[in-house]
Amino acid sequence: MEAKVAVIGRCKQAICLILLVCISGGMCVAQEVVAAHSAYEPPAAKAAISLISSTKDAPPDLLTTGEKTDWEETGIYAEAVEMAHRMERASRWVKVLDFGATPEGRVMIAIIVSKDGAFTPQAASKTNKALIMIQSGIHSAEIEGKDTSLMLIRDMVVTKRFARWLDRANFLIIPVFNVDGHEHRAPYHRINQNGPKSAGLRVNAQRLNLQGDYIKADTPEVRAWLRLFNSWMPDFLIDNHVSDGADFQYDLEWAMPRNQDLAEPTGAWLRERFLPEFDRRMTADGHKQMSYGSLRPASDGSLEVFDPLYPPGYAWAYAPVQNRPGMLAEIHSLKTGKTRAWANYDLMRDSIETILIDPEALRRAVREADREMAARAGDPSAPPVYLDGKVSDKSRPFVYRGLKTELFKSEITGAMVSKYLPEAVDLETRIRDQIDTTAEARMPLGYLIPAAWKELADKLTLQAIEMERTAQPIEQEFETYRFSNVKFLAPANDGVGRGKVDFDASLVRERIEIPAGSFWVPMKQRRARLIMEMLEPQSPESLVRWGFCNAIFGRGLGGGEYVVEPMARQMMLDSPALRKQFENRLAADPEFAGNPRERLMWWYQRSKYNDEDTGRYPVVRIWQKTW
Repeated sequence: MEAKVAVIGRCKQAICLILLVCISGGMCVAQEVVAAHSAYEPPAAKAAISLISSTKDAPPDLLTTGEKTDWEETGIYAEAVEMAHRMERASRWVKVLDFGATPEGRVMIAIIVSKDGAFTPQAASKTNKALIMIQSGIHSAEIEGKDTSLMLIRDMVVTKRFARWLDRANFLIIPVFNVDGHEHRAPYHRINQNGPKSAGLRVNAQRLNLQGDYIKADTPEVRAWLRLFNSWMPDFLIDNHVSDGADFQYDLEWAMPRNQDLAEPTGAWLRERFLPEFDRRMTADGHKQMSYGSLRPASDGSLEVFDPLYPPGYAWAYAPVQNRPGMLAEIHSLKTGKTRAWANYDLMRDSIETILIDPEALRRAVREADREMAARAGDPSAPPVYLDGKVSDKSRPFVYRGLKTELFKSEITGAMVSKYLPEAVDLETRIRDQIDTTAEARMPLGYLIPAAWKELADKLTLQAIEMERTAQPIEQEFETYRFSNVKFLAPANDGVGRGKVDFDASLVRERIEIPAGSFWVPMKQRRARLIMEMLEPQSPESLVRWGFCNAIFGRGLGGGEYVVEPMARQMMLDSPALRKQFENRLAADPEFAGNPRERLMWWYQRSKYNDEDTGRYPVVRIWQKTW
């Protein structure tokens, strides 16, 4: 018997396929494949009052493709650029800024909205208004933020629904960040997303993920963004995305560093003023939302929600190391395009409304955080600076808004597979959304970067960090780090483009000569915490961890094993303490114990023949400036 299968339909809501199974010599029978997701929608999503009202009031020539197609399609980048320029021509409150170019030569635009015509960083600063930055399309298939941010600009300057916002705030908006990725469109770039019909890529034209690049700055797009951000210094950042992962009731999730990973008093403003009111407004608008966590088994077998930690190479986590709140908006990928647009529109609208209850409170908080962080420079009694952490075992009660699931036997896998049903299930559980600090450091007065390591200084320059060049050589005892147990890690499969380095770092004091023309990086500046994230090795985003200092880890033995091995045996006899360290390492690290070369290298690196600079961090910490 011969069978032929053809796709004859697609269910818009559930992304289910209807297959026509044609049996030779007989009739064709329609067979429904198990739905890809539940198609659960929040009750208020059907009306989507705020979204539809914005569209209804708009002039026809300022409607996006999303609005004109009931959010089944999204326009090309040229549409967003043209709409931006139309609003610029229509309103003296709008300025379109070209702030960079992509690897494929496309111009990147940002839109400044200011009732005062404050179209430069200096002019915006003089208005004493909050500056709110919004970016969309860093993963360019996750694209509803493009249209909805343009709608918000339209609501401010054309229909004037939100013109009052401009009495208390200025705006810096990037409608599409990953422009090259946006223009590489296809229907099949997001298997786990419910539309649009054709959308762009997650990565840029170099196949690099812009998310995660905000410290190492390998891509031209992020380098342009850093110049923009550090010129304007917004008070609040929203980074628009669409989620991956489980099916559930929520139409959106958000993430905001708000523990040790955000300096006080900005953290207090966020926890006490912003989040409670934002939650109240979103709930009143009919949204089901939660912080960006995942339901996982706890150690006792129960299910708990874990809020993951993200390093400051991610945009919304980068703003906090500059003492500004950063919000990740993750709209649920399996909701309809219209629901996603409604959720994204309201998330931005309610965030702005919450900030503008008292925008000066936000401005005071971030500026006080700037001052307090810089004041720690060179004070050994000041609190250490947070560098890294892990999800704490501490938890609190939480109701997880999930969906009912059931199992079916899969002909593909031969095993039972779960599927989600459009039936709400509220699970009484707990959430872990606090941090245990795993790495911190006291803030020195400054750092010296030797002239030969100019690449490190260049990375700091991209971040607008203040530096000076030294006029003469400096030789004295300095504080720095020695590295051991070094491991080179392969690049992760997410477009980061480079592998990281893992190591143990020990603080030491050694006599070192720093040549003239080296770089003095004083810490009494508002980017003090950012500097530490880049230069302190324990930071997950440190430049040494990103491989910018790999030459210091020299791997050569300096001689054949027939030469080094007898020397090592003699060292073992002469130093019982070294022998004990070696035996402890063998017992603790099976990988090391099974690697003859690494075992020999361990002894060579502790011998008199090892280059004294090998394994020593070239950057030194300064507690007292003597030159």
